[in-house]
Amino acid sequence: MLIDLKYHLISLVAVFLALAVGIVVGSSFLAGSSVKGLEKEFVKLRVENRQQQLKIEGMKAEINSHKEFDRAVAPYLVKDQLSWRRVAIIQTGDYSEATQSAKAIMESAGARIASVTTISNLDSQSAYDRARRAVELITDETPAEPIGRLMGIVANCIATGTNPQALSILEEKGLLTASGEYDRKVLRVLIVGGSRRRASDQAVHVDLPLIDALKTAGVVTLVGAEPLSAVTSYIPSYHRKAIPTVDNVDQPMGGVALVYAMAGETGNFGVKRSADRVVPIYLESGQWRQSQR
Repeated sequence: MLIDLKYHLISLVAVFLALAVGIVVGSSFLAGSSVKGLEKEFVKLRVENRQQQLKIEGMKAEINSHKEFDRAVAPYLVKDQLSWRRVAIIQTGDYSEATQSAKAIMESAGARIASVTTISNLDSQSAYDRARRAVELITDETPAEPIGRLMGIVANCIATGTNPQALSILEEKGLLTASGEYDRKVLRVLIVGGSRRRASDQAVHVDLPLIDALKTAGVVTLVGAEPLSAVTSYIPSYHRKAIPTVDNVDQPMGGVALVYAMAGETGNFGVKRSADRVVPIYLESGQWRQSQR
């Protein structure tokens, strides 16, 4: 009986030892297989990653070539399209570089930029209070809506070429900066919007009443524009006023569209969802060539 029990224990120990050895051997085999598999996957991923990098570099080079071509061609596409036309620029957003791009392409099209007016950020309570005091000083009235009334004054000064003293007061109050000539009537105005701030209401509080006031003051051609990278787009607000728009004015193609919009073509130009055309109809039809002969 004792021998049978001893034999039993030895048999059980042997079984467990065998299981342990099997587990160790199996784990080693699986571990080796897994490591080899991972190594193969890693090599494969490195190769694929390098291929993707080469594709990206090629695409970047192609994009740069297109940009270089666009910059070279744009001046020829807009040449003389705005000859002798006086244009005023009003920047309501905070992309000054977009304003400079718009100014440059319109000048290359023959336009004379009469003035560039930059409206300050008017979203704060401090700006609201300064606007109220400035309007009171200019009109001897206490406005119910200071920002809207302020935009009426600005629009009238720019469009009619009257009351330049009002602009001086507004500039002193830090509500805008003014550069250029404000003593003659202007029939064409470009508004450059778009904000770097995600929570900006400037388009509603400033641009919409400004557009209404400019129309009332007699502006014939009014275009709204912004850069492609605008964090907060003003274009939807411009659509509410049914004015032509350009959502990529900082790009050569957007600059070309801007020139034809300022020349009288209507539409929403650009590459964002807000646009319905990239190329102006007048340019696409080839009619522009007649003016180049």
